[in-house]
Formats: sequence, structure tokens, C-alpha cells
Amino acid sequence: MATGRKYKWNGASARVAVAGLLLATVAACGDDNETNETGGTITMATWSATQSLDPVQVAGTGNSGGAELAALYDTIMRYDPASGAFEPQTAESLTPNDDFTQWTLTLRSGITFSDGAPYDSAAVVANLQRHTEARSNASSLVAPITDYATPDDLTVVFTLAFPWNNFPFALAGTPGMVVNPAAVAAQGDAFGTNPQDAGAGPFVFDEFRPDESLTLTRNPDYWGGEVPLDGVRFIHAGDGPQTYEAFRAGSVDLAFLRDAGAIADAEADGAEGIRVQYSANDTLIMNNGFPITCQEGEPAPRCEDQPDGTELESTAPTADKRVRQAVAAAIDLETLKQRVYGGAGFMSSALISEDSRWYDGVEGPAYDIERARDLVEQAKADGWDGRIRVSCHTGLPTWGTAVQGMLEAAGMQVDLTDQQEIAANTSAVIVRKDFDLACFGSSISDAEPFFALNRDFNSTYVTTGGGNFSGYVNPTVDEAIAAGRGAGSEAEVKAAISTIARAYAEDVPFLALTAQPEVVLISDEVGDVLQSVNTVVLLGRATRG
Repeated sequence: MATGRKYKWNGASARVAVAGLLLATVAACGDDNETNETGGTITMATWSATQSLDPVQVAGTGNSGGAELAALYDTIMRYDPASGAFEPQTAESLTPNDDFTQWTLTLRSGITFSDGAPYDSAAVVANLQRHTEARSNASSLVAPITDYATPDDLTVVFTLAFPWNNFPFALAGTPGMVVNPAAVAAQGDAFGTNPQDAGAGPFVFDEFRPDESLTLTRNPDYWGGEVPLDGVRFIHAGDGPQTYEAFRAGSVDLAFLRDAGAIADAEADGAEGIRVQYSANDTLIMNNGFPITCQEGEPAPRCEDQPDGTELESTAPTADKRVRQAVAAAIDLETLKQRVYGGAGFMSSALISEDSRWYDGVEGPAYDIERARDLVEQAKADGWDGRIRVSCHTGLPTWGTAVQGMLEAAGMQVDLTDQQEIAANTSAVIVRKDFDLACFGSSISDAEPFFALNRDFNSTYVTTGGGNFSGYVNPTVDEAIAAGRGAGSEAEVKAAISTIARAYAEDVPFLALTAQPEVVLISDEVGDVLQSVNTVVLLGRATRG
């Protein structure tokens, strides 16, 4: 197992500055191998195949197109894990009022898109409104904005519906990847695959083969000065082990990993890179009583002859808290680790894992098969027939059968829908809401925990859509979300998160299974790779040599 290289870990982890956000001038930072070399290209192996280059069509996180989008469009803000603060990128500054309900963005002057069009306040507003109109994956980050004011070409004043101390997070993520409105209009439906003249980032579009590769070349007019690299290329090298093997063989210079086994191999080899810890990565989501939404006659037979969009009352047994608690008590994480994750998983049922800076000692539901059996019998005594549906996909090929065995050991009768495409499993949960239990995910980051907590727990989304895919409603949790986002100190933030964690452990709207890190391996030939939110890496200052 020779590599021909030596690697080491960069142990920086994400932090968030709550009170008095530090907004400093962007400064280059990278690994220990600083170099003044220019020229050359680098290749990055991504976790998932890139299907679109339109920020409203993809998640834009590190594991789903984030590095690609940032290379093309740049970001308004950037999160610096070393300082624990957000820094301006295309922004000159971003400042709040006293209660965090209004934020004023000032853009750097002189920035243009690659066709020469101005990168201005109107473009920023149009970009954010596209996310709302498209109900994008990032629309929950934009939803709090109730008003945009543009007093001049370089200024946007955002008024929010509630206090949000970490609003810069939104502009460091996908909503902060501003596209050229003229390019969107010119390309129409083809924009996602042919974003010509669309960005103000360090690289410009060259060639895109959806699901295969993306090639970008240096932007000669980049606002940040000369871009060291001639170009970057993004490819999908396969699953985690295949991606790591490509990195070890020297076929790629950067590699994104989420696979526990591949990460363990990289650690054993002393690999160099960026590691970001998350809580509640993989989850077992439970239907808390969402009405079923009919679509094309499905789910049959209840939706046969029903118009699309018809809502029918849920029959999910997991609307009963006792059934959800029984499911949680029946799941043995150690067995799941061996059967699903090859013995290398980072297992945790806690909403906030012990490795998180927000952990406050609140544990998750514990494995207790006798308690599970007792709760099942209680629910059956009240009329439940013991049947429960379990859904998963090809991305976790042994997950469904492993969970099925555990639930049946607790006295449940499982109807398993397994080995379906990921999109089908996602549609059953998010679109049709036709599920009892399903493999799913959350990924709560230390940089902004309330992004995921709001998305997954805010009861408003039960009726409006855009989040809370379990259908969980708890007014105490809603109040804690509001308190945490408006908090003025880290202690207040931690207290709010702990309130949510305790409610989660009691009510079990879903069950956290893993606290999986995400890793970007970086070759020792590459320097000055910057890290931002959601494990997105920025390559505008990267060097090779």
C-alpha cells in the first residue's frame, strides 16, 4: 500500500463567533507548505457527481457542488475556522444593528462578472430572490429576509423577520454565490449546464460534462488579483474507497471524503487535509404525522383518482410517540456500525455529538431492547397492528435489512422498500411524505448549528414547506430556536441548543445515527487552500508546486 507521498492532518475545526461578529479583511491562509509558485492545474475528486452549476438547483455544500460553485461565482462572505469568524470576500463589510434584525452589506467596488457587467447590489438581491422563487435547498437561509433596500449600487440593507446573530452564514453559503442576472436570462433553462459569463469568481467556465467532469480556467480579471493556478478540474472518482485510492495514487490533488472506512484509512496513512466535524449526519427519520401529498395517483391505493396536491390524513404509526421511542430503543448502533459502516462508523444517537463545541452533556436515546418491546406492546394494546414501513436507497445498501432485523426483534412487522434510487427515497420523504421510517440525514455544523436545527425542527415548515421533513411540532423547541438565533453570548446559544437536544431525546422526531466528519484531503504539492462553511474549499489562492 505504497503512496509515494507523506500526508498529515490539519485539525482546524469550525467555530462561530456569536456576539460582536469579527468581520475582518480577507487574508490568505492555508497549509504549512506556503509557496509563491504560479501556473499549473489541480484536480479535485468530489463526493457526489456534479449535475448542475446553478446555485438554486444544487445544495452547494462541500459534498454537493460547493467547491465548484465557489470557484465560478465566489462568495460574499467566508468563514475562517482559525479565527472563528466570518470575513468579507466580495463584501467590503457586513454589519448588524444592535438586535441583529438588520444587516448592512457593502460590496467591494470595481468587481465585475466575467462579461464586464457590474457585480452590484441589484445582482445580489436578484440572486437571493431566485432562491426564494425556486424554493432552493438554501431557501430557508433567505426566508428570514423580509425586506431588501439598495440605497446605492454597492449597498444592500437586509431587514429580517427575527434576530439572527449569525446571518453572515447565509452569505458565505449558496445564497452568497452571486450569479450574473444577464447570463441567467440569456441561457434560460440551459444555464445550469452552460453558465457562460455568469460568475465573478477566480475561474471561468470552460467545459462541463454533467455527472462526469467540470473544467475551469483562470479568470484574468479576478477582483482579488492574479489567480495562481491556470485552471481547476473537478471529477467524480466513485465511492469513498475509490476516491481515496485515486488520491493515494496521485491521480487527483484534492479528495472529498465522507465514507468512514476511507477516512479511517486516510488517518492511518497520516493524510493531510481539512477535517470538519458534524453532528447527526446519517439519521433515521420518522413521520410524526405529516398528511400524505398525492402525486400522479401515488401513493396507491389512497391517492388513486385524487388530483395532484391532494392532502390525506397520515396513517403513519410513528405519529405515536411511543412507537418512535420504541424504534429508537430497538436500534443498536454498534451492530449498525458493523453491518452498515464496515466497523469504521462514527456512531452517536445524540443530537449534538460529544466532539461538538455545543455539546452540553445531553445524550441521545439509548439502545434498550426490553424497553422497545414494552413500548410496542403498549401501542398494540391501543390498536396498532405492529406493521411499520422502512425505506432506504442504494447509497446505504445494507441499512434497510439491518434496521429491519432490529425492529422485528422488538416485535414489529417490517415492510421494507430497499435498494431504490436516492432520489426516490428523498421524494417519498420530502415531496409525497409517504413514509413511516426512512434513511435520511441532517448534518449539524458547529459553524452555524441553527441552520440545520431551524430547518429540521421549526414547526412553521410543516405548513409552508422548505424543511421539517418529519412533521415535528413542539412550541418549546420553536422558542429555543428563536432564542438561540438572537442570543448575544455563546452561553445563551448553548443553553438554547441544549433545550432542543433534550426535547429531541424525549420526543424522537428522528434518530441520529452518526457523527460523521467530512474531510478534504490535500496533496503536499498544493498550497493555500481556504476553508469556508459546509466543508466548502476556496481555490482562488491555491498554488501548485
